[in-house]
Amino acid sequence: MQTLFNIVVFPGILYILAWTVLLFWFFRKFMAALHKRVGPSFNGPMGTYQTLFDLSKLLTKESITPKGVNPYLFSLMPLLALSIAILPTALIPWTPDITVAKSSYGLLGLVVLIGIEPFILFLTGFGSNNKYSFLGGIRILTQMISMETSFFLAALSPAILFSTLNLNSIIQQSSWLSFAILLPGFVLYFIALLGLLEQPPFNIPDAEQEIVYGFYTEYSGTNYFLLKVSEFSEFMAVFAGAVTLFLGGYKGLFFDGFSFLFAKMLIVAMIMMAIRASTPRITMKQMLMFSWKYLVPLSLVNIAWIMIAKILFFGGM
Repeated sequence: MQTLFNIVVFPGILYILAWTVLLFWFFRKFMAALHKRVGPSFNGPMGTYQTLFDLSKLLTKESITPKGVNPYLFSLMPLLALSIAILPTALIPWTPDITVAKSSYGLLGLVVLIGIEPFILFLTGFGSNNKYSFLGGIRILTQMISMETSFFLAALSPAILFSTLNLNSIIQQSSWLSFAILLPGFVLYFIALLGLLEQPPFNIPDAEQEIVYGFYTEYSGTNYFLLKVSEFSEFMAVFAGAVTLFLGGYKGLFFDGFSFLFAKMLIVAMIMMAIRASTPRITMKQMLMFSWKYLVPLSLVNIAWIMIAKILFFGGM
């Protein structure tokens, strides 16, 4: 019964849908405040019903399948994208007692599953029989290859510091000292995540002015809804992963619990939205130069710093 509860309710399907609705509304209100706009305000308290109306509209719209594509594969890709986006949540320790899939190699599984999602989106664009979708898919693949090296190296920081790949052990050993040591790794991890999530200033794969809407171009109705839910589910997984690896997870000031993890996830979301609201999109050339010329070398320097800090403060390698 506990496994069924975890799959269906928390941290399962119902929780993911609730997170999607909340974050979608929160994005609009927070971005509106940053841009000095109003945001949704008429339907429900502070416009909370507007998100529900938008999602229900997507679910009732017609899903159009373009000519020349395999209709089964075209409809399967959004489901596959959603499934892959949800999987990392099973490895996250949401509370001291709730981890759906406990593993001594949780960190490895987390970064691998997060890294797979962009490849699924590439296949989504590739199979749409549209040149704009194809170009968006190619951009995703290029960006993924460029950013994943820095992402993996930054994610290794807590594993090296604490000598474990177990996410629960990482949380239990975290402290203010480890936070200070891991802060450069967190910054690098977060920047690489923006690239993997195709978020500004790295929203190159879905540039409306250049390639219409990238890999999303041919999707509508329920299929588009599933792709957007997979995007917000991936947000949940990567925010929870960042909090678990670098910010102490569910650990709080006076007691431990999910409320602290959720609050930290919202803080990470606000940082991402502040960057989204204040930075213009860069070009593919600039992204490649930034990634290989600066981000990867800094990630290697960060690994050296973690090793030195472990020797100085944690009793050696």
